[in-house]
Amino acid sequence: MCRPVLIATLALVAITAAAPRSFAQDADRVSCFSLGNENYKDKDKFQAGEDACSRMIATGKIAGKGLAAIHRARGSWRQKKGELDASLADYAVAIKIEPKNVESYDYRADVYQQKGDLDRALADYDRASKIDPTYAAAHYSRGLIFEKKKDLDKARTEYKFAIGLPTKDRIAQWAQDNARARLKALDEEGKDESKK
Repeated sequence: MCRPVLIATLALVAITAAAPRSFAQDADRVSCFSLGNENYKDKDKFQAGEDACSRMIATGKIAGKGLAAIHRARGSWRQKKGELDASLADYAVAIKIEPKNVESYDYRADVYQQKGDLDRALADYDRASKIDPTYAAAHYSRGLIFEKKKDLDKARTEYKFAIGLPTKDRIAQWAQDNARARLKALDEEGKDESKK
């Protein structure tokens, strides 16, 4: 449930925070943030993306929001590889550097959800929505958790809330489209149950 589009946009933050770069640094930036390609869908590129992020971190030349963005990107690669604890460590560093960044909590919550720790996932989605009350992805994801917990009324409430938020970017559109699909699925399941 990673949101790679955000990572690509966060690359711009890293670009402005970095010192002048060499060709190798530019190549690492492209690989780390998977700019302009579909590396997030190609398992053969996951390690290269993680390695590029690690090299950027190791330079010691990037700080602040740029460094947080690189840790989020590396955490995402690690998550895709199934290295959930390493991914959590990267997201924790990103949160320590930039505690008001909604994506760090959102991504970490996704990992907690993957690990089956639904309460910790909910807590991080709550933090994300407190930082940005219009962050539709947090509400959509909370809806998924409530579905897993068999609390369908709360799930529906979260999906409807996500749909009612302004569509301010591709992540919001993604969350709202998925919330609509889940509401439709729940309605269809409810109709099937009433026929029995």
